[in-house]
Amino acid sequence: MVREDVSGLRLPEHVDKIRRHAEKMSYAYIYTVRAPANLADPVAYALGIASVSSAAALVVYDLETVDHTPSRVCEILDLETVSPPATWAVSMPHIAGPTHSHPEHPLTVESAHMIMQQHLACRAFECPRKATAYSCLVRAGKIVPPVDSPRERAAARGLPFRPHRQGRGSLPEGVSLMTLLDVLGGLTDLERGAGASTVTDPVTGCTATGKF
Repeated sequence: MVREDVSGLRLPEHVDKIRRHAEKMSYAYIYTVRAPANLADPVAYALGIASVSSAAALVVYDLETVDHTPSRVCEILDLETVSPPATWAVSMPHIAGPTHSHPEHPLTVESAHMIMQQHLACRAFECPRKATAYSCLVRAGKIVPPVDSPRERAAARGLPFRPHRQGRGSLPEGVSLMTLLDVLGGLTDLERGAGASTVTDPVTGCTATGKF
């Protein structure tokens, strides 16, 4: 998510860095959108677009873009920041306490490996600590994320899929039908195999990404 009132003249640069960060993290880049300038709550607008597109993560340049409230985004999906590079995992009501919370300090490859071993029984999208360790290892080139989504991998193994989000939330005021059609167009391009890195999206401000 980029905001003109936050990024200013660096908005095009931030959009480019957000796209490259999403691709580096092996997300299928769907769409870039900016909330209308007259909206009082651009974060809610961005979350509305992300929810209807079934995005796995919202990518922003820094926490100022989401008013320094990552917990708001993590109510429905992961948050990725470019500066500094970090993953804020989606919150799960049934997992709480310091054992599964985000690490208090930046991780090294060694400490990330240790967390992955300690949290073998956890699912990365349910455990913020494991998600942070996983993200660290991906950035270090120690892990290559799977191409298939968790739903597709479960289907291939004949296992039931347990969704990690309980609700979608309501669409905020100001989201137009044309915007939703553009988002769907981005999804269609991905399904046709055009490749997320080669799709040119209208730069309007907030980046939603997803794995398929």
